[in-house]
Amino acid sequence: MKELIGRLIDRYGSTMQVTSGKTTKQIKAFLQLVTSKSWQNMERMIPTVGEIPRGQFLYLGPPEVLLSGYDTLLFDGRQFIIRRADAIVYRNERIFVWGLCVEGGLSL
Repeated sequence: MKELIGRLIDRYGSTMQVTSGKTTKQIKAFLQLVTSKSWQNMERMIPTVGEIPRGQFLYLGPPEVLLSGYDTLLFDGRQFIIRRADAIVYRNERIFVWGLCVEGGLSL
């Protein structure tokens, strides 16, 4: 299963740059906007204006690139900050890394 998912990421994933501490490397991964309408994906604005989406993104990447909070991705001229990342394990083997990130600087 690890090889199949690795081939899918390599073939269909987008090239992006990941920075963890002082280390930067180029990888292939998927980055997809989360379009959830749930409350945790909304941010309060002025009450008469309503709410705006936070802009969370789902990350799916190779198992050998372990991400942690505040690592950054650079993709399509935009910066994304990892808020959470976990390795997905199948039969005691990491097959990919799943994560949530937000666009922009540390002020988000």
